[in-house]
Amino acid sequence: MSKDITQDKELHLSELDEFLASQIVDGSMSSLGYLIIRLDYQGNIRISEIANTLEIEKGGIDFELSPSEYQALNSIDVLDFTKSPVYTSSAYEFFDFMMMYFSKLWCSTEFNGKSWKVKIYRYEKDND
Repeated sequence: MSKDITQDKELHLSELDEFLASQIVDGSMSSLGYLIIRLDYQGNIRISEIANTLEIEKGGIDFELSPSEYQALNSIDVLDFTKSPVYTSSAYEFFDFMMMYFSKLWCSTEFNGKSWKVKIYRYEKDND
């Protein structure tokens, strides 16, 4: 673990929206940095708050996971979500999808009152 980590918590992905919201409410920053580590394929993760000096640029990809959109995601390269900011109403759905492909994600998150904005700036796959 990095010396920049200030908080380390294990939780289930289904608790992620509530956890991130509580961090924004409790903190003085609107943008927070995290390292998210997949612990298993049942949705258990370790999330660590890390120093966040990156500002999330404008623009990005809209990510919403409904049954019809999930079929469209099968034709998208998952790396597209690591190149641009991603907007989603559910951090849980976005990270649940991403953790199928990656074992670790370093990211910045913001909430604008309607959606999460996530920028992944580093990742590891199981074989990396």
